[in-house]
Amino acid sequence: MSDERCTIKTPHLWLEGGSRAGHETWFRIKELHVALDIGRCPDPVVSMDHVFVTHAHLDHAAGVAWYSAQRKLQQLHTGTVYVPAESKDGFEELLAVQRKLTGSTLPLNIVGLAAGEELQYSRHHRVRAHHAPHRVAARAYELFEMRHHLRPELIGRSGAEIGKLRSEGVQVDEPHSRSLLFYTGDTDRGILEKNEALFRSELLIIECSFVMDGHQDRAATYRHIHIDDIADFAERFENECIVLTHFSLRYSRDEIRKQVRRRLPASLHERVRLALPEAWQRLA
Repeated sequence: MSDERCTIKTPHLWLEGGSRAGHETWFRIKELHVALDIGRCPDPVVSMDHVFVTHAHLDHAAGVAWYSAQRKLQQLHTGTVYVPAESKDGFEELLAVQRKLTGSTLPLNIVGLAAGEELQYSRHHRVRAHHAPHRVAARAYELFEMRHHLRPELIGRSGAEIGKLRSEGVQVDEPHSRSLLFYTGDTDRGILEKNEALFRSELLIIECSFVMDGHQDRAATYRHIHIDDIADFAERFENECIVLTHFSLRYSRDEIRKQVRRRLPASLHERVRLALPEAWQRLA
């Protein structure tokens, strides 16, 4: 298979990775120190401190033990892999087998997340896990940036005034959270029907395994998304950028681009990017 890696500049983030159904899916966002799925754990993922694995299928999760081994070899601190809570014990068991076979300690933090659960994974970022309907337990992940902003009624005050109020114990700022991205992983159109958050995040990274006419039933059977499912919700998307991923290997890059452009309304073309090499990324 030819190299499907891509680098996509979104309005606020650089997305690097690759995704083809049944082969491998992984993405890295260096600014956030995170990977979204791990695939076979290509080299760019190893340095990411936090890896959010959507589900246990091998094209998304095969590289977990390799990630641990490589971080140890490179003398990096123990990484953290987040998985669906229902799958945590299974991932632990796989690591235990690898430790027994190799005699290595394979240090790794495995955190199981239930749908609806939130945690802060860095000083300025937190994650919320969402239910993703699929054939196995799966999570979508929404990442937030957390900052403190000056309270609206204090905007325009001088620095000296703000400092005086702060010294008097007045709370001069308030927490502010913004949804940076929503990553669906493998799922079906049910996530579009039942999850409001994905339409509002600045960056939406959503699977789109099937694009050809006649493959709608196949998408439903295997719990994946067809491009027509996305088109059905076209008016709902408020996202600044929408990246389509996980295309079936049965399609060429040209077929994918042609079908997505034809089946999506023109109102979305400017905001949509395809997780393919650069020449095939844009619709407009």
